[in-house]
Amino acid sequence: MTSKISYHKLIGYDIRHRGWLAALNAVVLFLGMPVFTWLYLDGTLENAGAASAPAQVAAENLRWAREVFPGFLNGNMLNLMAAAILAFAVLAALTGFGYLHSREQLDFYHGLPVRRGQWFAVRWLSGILVFLVPYAVCAGLTVAVGAAYGIMTPHAAAESACAAAGAILAYVVIYHTAVLASVLTGQTVTGLLAAVAIAVYPTVVFSLSSYLKGTFFAAYTGTEAALSDVLMDLASPIGLFNRLTLGLRGADAGAAVFLAAVAAAVILLAAAFAVYRIYPSESAGNPLAFPRTAAVIKVLVCVPAAVFSCFFIKSFMGIQGTKWILALSLLAAVLICAVIEFIYQQDLRMLLRGWRSSLISVAGVLILLSVYQFDLFGYDTWLPKEEKVESVSFRPESFWGYFEYADLLSSNGGDTSRVGFAGAGDEEGKELLLKLAGEGVGNLDQGITPEALNYAPVGSEMEEEYINTVFSYEMKNGRKVTRIYCLERGDVLDALETLSEDEEFRRELFPIFRTETDEASAVRIRDVYGMAENLDLDKGQREALIEAYKKDVMEVDMKTLAEATPLGELLLDYPDSSTYALENAQTVSVDSIDPGSENIITVGGFYLYEGYDNTLACLEEYGCTLRTQIDPADVSSITLYLSQESVQSGKFTDLLSELSTTDVMLYDDGSEEITVRSREEIGAVLEHAVMFNAGILGKGGGMGDSADIYFADGDGAYSYQLK
Repeated sequence: MTSKISYHKLIGYDIRHRGWLAALNAVVLFLGMPVFTWLYLDGTLENAGAASAPAQVAAENLRWAREVFPGFLNGNMLNLMAAAILAFAVLAALTGFGYLHSREQLDFYHGLPVRRGQWFAVRWLSGILVFLVPYAVCAGLTVAVGAAYGIMTPHAAAESACAAAGAILAYVVIYHTAVLASVLTGQTVTGLLAAVAIAVYPTVVFSLSSYLKGTFFAAYTGTEAALSDVLMDLASPIGLFNRLTLGLRGADAGAAVFLAAVAAAVILLAAAFAVYRIYPSESAGNPLAFPRTAAVIKVLVCVPAAVFSCFFIKSFMGIQGTKWILALSLLAAVLICAVIEFIYQQDLRMLLRGWRSSLISVAGVLILLSVYQFDLFGYDTWLPKEEKVESVSFRPESFWGYFEYADLLSSNGGDTSRVGFAGAGDEEGKELLLKLAGEGVGNLDQGITPEALNYAPVGSEMEEEYINTVFSYEMKNGRKVTRIYCLERGDVLDALETLSEDEEFRRELFPIFRTETDEASAVRIRDVYGMAENLDLDKGQREALIEAYKKDVMEVDMKTLAEATPLGELLLDYPDSSTYALENAQTVSVDSIDPGSENIITVGGFYLYEGYDNTLACLEEYGCTLRTQIDPADVSSITLYLSQESVQSGKFTDLLSELSTTDVMLYDDGSEEITVRSREEIGAVLEHAVMFNAGILGKGGGMGDSADIYFADGDGAYSYQLK
């Protein structure tokens, strides 16, 4: 017989029974949302709005408040709020479905003339309402506080709506995770453990791919977008929760995250309902609702958990190397199996009862690590077939030090892993780069790896002759693959010289062709004095100078960029509009803001060499002559830093014989620091000081012996290399 009692009465009864949870939700959300928002905005905007505060300060604070306001609704501005949302979701699930873990309550509720499906719907919906109603009220009050301070523009309102939707969806995902854990177990403690396991399991499993590749594969770059990296967030309840609550604005999560969260919530709820309908009454009080799944669950949990815990210890302790990973992972597997078996049996004398599943778990760890340890799938030795490659590009690690890229300097964010690559799509270029990559694979077999170069001593033969280079293969099927190899600098330079015969390659190589030069607000120049001075040029002159520079880089020899010392450097200034978007200001007029208060992005790395005739002629026409020597009269003092090797070898004996030894500092490692102030000594040092530039392919050993030159006008100190 089935009762015809309405859902409304059942839901009302259940909510009254859990009234304490609704009250707790209301109090915490009220303090963490409208109250915290009011206090924060009052301190941020009221003080800035004082009569003594400049108009631009008030406008900037208002802009900042609008930018961060959505974070008051999803827990980003107060991480305790995000933690509270997670805790409330778990509590709602345990209080709603915890009766399954008590034989008395289970017999009572399932003995009532109410269908199981009806009970599930009632418990589920009341768990949603105990959070949703207080949250909706507090969110409305928070928005009202924002409106009172002039924050709620249409754009801010849309962002806030996304943030609120993200917070609610984050609650639902964790709530459904905990509900599924409750119906899979027969005890509250194991239910909590199961909820944690379900929430983090996809993150642990999918993150292992990157950890294992980075540990065992020498050619792994860590920048390629693998499916496992995407699923680590989108397929994991805890990953989705983080993306939905810890983004500054609701829209930051992205449509993919919202869709993935909805899909995860539906799947988790469907799974929970399916299990609930067949939940055995005799399972109450047992660790698992379905004991026959114990061995399978044990293996599925133990294998990734053992390896992941090993990498966690590795990261926490800063340990290098791979020799100990296998032993530590096997030990972790044994311990985890023992813990799981104790949870199952709750008797220390029964730890060996599930020895078969424990043995399978240990064997699984051994097999997994062996696959990566011995590279059984040939990750490091893989090279694409030329006919399957659409294009190949490469980026020596020195590019990011030699060039400057606006994409890396701007605060707009975005994926920067692809910045700095230059390559070829023609057959000759692809063949050349694939041959160079093949040499890198051969070096890996000889132990010449990127990691070995990273740890090579400064000044060693390997450090001076090799350079790490990232290759990017764009396959004809749309797949993109990256590898990193350790290559000889000479081979890379030869490849650059050959590839630079193609104009398109040069346009891809030099950032000047990918920089919005017409948006530059100013051009500055730096010469041997190290100080960037503004060039008083109008827009037409700036464009002419930049065009002259483009002509020169299209003709320069790659050896010049690798070996010569620049005469100077051009720098372009851009207003960073991404951080000073004041178009939404209401209480402060944008016209009252000082333009000089804008953030400026300075993009440099546009070096000038002998032979840049077009650029140098243009500078001379505009009244700018590059200084190539420093006048001793312009220098107040110089501090020399000499390494132990230089001191012991007598490299600078002739120079030191001309200097006084009254201002010398000796260090324990044998290095010396010498400061000179007299005009004659300064002149002697300047003859050995040159501007340091590592070149397009870097230089082993870095700057080495150096000198800090302090100018008399007080403009600061600049470091130069001593030769």
